[in-house]
Amino acid sequence: MLLRQMKYFLAAVYCKSFNEAAKQCFISQPSFSLQIKQLEKELGVKLINRNNCNFSLTPASEKFYEPCKRIVGDVQNLMQNMQHFAETNQVPSYIIGCKTGYNICCLLNVINMLNKNSETYHLELLYGDHEQLLTMLANNEIDMLITENREADDNFLVGELLEITDLCICVPKHSFPPEIKALHISDLSEQTCVIIANRDYVMQEQEYYAKCLGFHGNFFTARDIPTALTKVIDDKVKSFLPVTSNNDAPFYFSNFTRTLPLLADNEPVEIYYNIFWQKNNPNRKIAAIAQHIASLMQDH
Repeated sequence: MLLRQMKYFLAAVYCKSFNEAAKQCFISQPSFSLQIKQLEKELGVKLINRNNCNFSLTPASEKFYEPCKRIVGDVQNLMQNMQHFAETNQVPSYIIGCKTGYNICCLLNVINMLNKNSETYHLELLYGDHEQLLTMLANNEIDMLITENREADDNFLVGELLEITDLCICVPKHSFPPEIKALHISDLSEQTCVIIANRDYVMQEQEYYAKCLGFHGNFFTARDIPTALTKVIDDKVKSFLPVTSNNDAPFYFSNFTRTLPLLADNEPVEIYYNIFWQKNNPNRKIAAIAQHIASLMQDH
């Protein structure tokens, strides 16, 4: 005997019509009738007399009605209580927006370890562009943000340092002699700088890389890393892709590309990666989680 069949029986009694009861239960009238017949077969008694327009309950159905009503009501109350319990005791999830290309292997290890060991929260990762994720953080669509430390973003953010990484340049494998072990931005002045950005934030990303690299040439905007690296490999236009030393994406294209450190005044250009959260966020747990992630990333 199924709970669904018991509900159909109660609906039939209430509506005094199989057709109306079937509509109330959102199934076809033949399917409704079949379920009632199966219930009667399992109980071994006839519950409803139905002949053309006549509808009447049998003595068996009158004996069955009250216990059936009580059982269905108890089950519905139990389900509501359990749903309420699940809602009030649900482990909160926090979304971390992460700039595409950041130290994926290390970050995933840390996030997976925290999720396995924590019973009080669950962390999710969402990858995207700097400006896109920054807007999402401002709109409370994500809880934390992992990206470069850009001075213009400091007005509403608090951050913890994750790591300092060298800025490198990904170029076609044979574009520079093998003895060249590092590049200056002047070596790239005649080339196109390939950047990865959402089309809504292209200007902001171009301005950032122009300032960061000291580059004043042409830009090409790609939507993702494979597209960007394909552009770099293409011999029609000499191009380069700025990447950080902890970005493992160029490894998968190592048969076609080289990744060389970028120097400024003969010193490596450094990028500071932070984990940020809103300065005025009333949820103190977010700050604690972000600081814990920063500590674990630094240990790696």
